[in-house]
Amino acid sequence: MDEDGLPIVGSGIDLTKVPAIQQKRTVAFLNQFVVHTVQFLNRFSTVCEEKLSALSLRIQQIETTLNILDAKLSSIPGLEDVKFEVSSANVNSVTNGPVAQATTDQQTAVSPQSGVSN
Repeated sequence: MDEDGLPIVGSGIDLTKVPAIQQKRTVAFLNQFVVHTVQFLNRFSTVCEEKLSALSLRIQQIETTLNILDAKLSSIPGLEDVKFEVSSANVNSVTNGPVAQATTDQQTAVSPQSGVSN
């Protein structure tokens, strides 16, 4: 014990009397750490890949649905001149942050023009 009451800590230690750290034990701890870390990263990457795959499939389904809807709408004669106005409640509920502010600014800029054309 040193003057602070801590065991084998202090400047008055004779390092020749301190036993060496067991290399086999240190290697075992290091190997265990590496194995657990690799297992965690493998599980994490697998879960991320599954989620990305599901999301990609969902996006493809939405794109297909939008293409079908676009084809159906384009087959109706007389819809080329129709203009629509998006309410600010729908825009704010879908987007957030700076993008919502930009779309709101664009909407206010477009709204007077569409009011004149109506």
